[in-house]
Amino acid sequence: MQYLVHKVGAGEKAAQDLTYEEAREAAQLLLSGEATPAQAGGLLIAMRVKGETNDEMRAFTEVCRDYNKPLMLQRGVVPLDVPVYAGKKTFFHAILPAAFLIAGAGRPVLLHGFSGAPGRLGAADVLRALGICVDFNSQEGAIILERQGFLYLDVAKFNPPLHRFQLLRNELGVRTLFNAVSRMVDPADSGRHFIGISHPPYFEKTLEVLKLLGSRRVLIVRGVEGGPEPSITSETKGFLAVNGEAAPLSIAAAELGLSWAKRSEVPGGTPEEQADLIEKILSGERVGPVREWVLLTAAAGLLAMGEAATLAEGWKRAEQALVDGAGLRKLKESVAA
Repeated sequence: MQYLVHKVGAGEKAAQDLTYEEAREAAQLLLSGEATPAQAGGLLIAMRVKGETNDEMRAFTEVCRDYNKPLMLQRGVVPLDVPVYAGKKTFFHAILPAAFLIAGAGRPVLLHGFSGAPGRLGAADVLRALGICVDFNSQEGAIILERQGFLYLDVAKFNPPLHRFQLLRNELGVRTLFNAVSRMVDPADSGRHFIGISHPPYFEKTLEVLKLLGSRRVLIVRGVEGGPEPSITSETKGFLAVNGEAAPLSIAAAELGLSWAKRSEVPGGTPEEQADLIEKILSGERVGPVREWVLLTAAAGLLAMGEAATLAEGWKRAEQALVDGAGLRKLKESVAA
């Protein structure tokens, strides 16, 4: 471990990238707990300063996936994989009602995340306020996902070693390679991803790694506060990759005949306030920009899944799931589960 730390942390001119094999060894030493906390922090900070390569990201992702407690789903059950690790400081979790609309439109959705980011409200906190269990393990979760079409998995339940490094990020005060890897860990081995990233340099890196790992469809957006939600207040940049072939994507309200919303029109709030807002949106009681933001997010998710050829088509399917109450029914089913 000392050799690996020295190689990446030897200084501006002397630092070197790890080979693929060395990166796998480093990830194994970290996730197994063999590396000391000082070694782990030193390596991860040095890698961040140096800049992580595609080979390093791929190696870490592969080893992280080896530590997954996978969901053993029936053949044909392929969920949309949506990582929600970033949390929200200012806005509400539009991905949550959007996920129920996607499920209501016939496609299962798996959210996985972490709720311990300082100063940020996690998706799990809002789900708890809705009355939805967020403590299923992988075996229980597989049954729930197959029955209800919606599941939230906490990283502590399906990958405890990766969870330790989410906590380490809080101690270090900066993001590490594991924050990028957590978005690619894919606990259901779906290969269909809807990912929000706040750092544009990681767009191409994440796309390349997922391509090498065999993912079939990937939609990556520079989402609101690092989440998967495209913005309803300004243009959102991203990439859509199908079978490894990626193309730039721009999501703008004008494409759907909408006007830009004001930031004050899509607020955040406490878990209870967000839960109440979600119920009102799905029941049709709340209209306006918050409703439009949820539909836009659901449309992007359906596009990511391949259930819509265009964002406009995804919007129509999401709106139908809202109008006919399918999204609300999925919410109620998830509460009952």
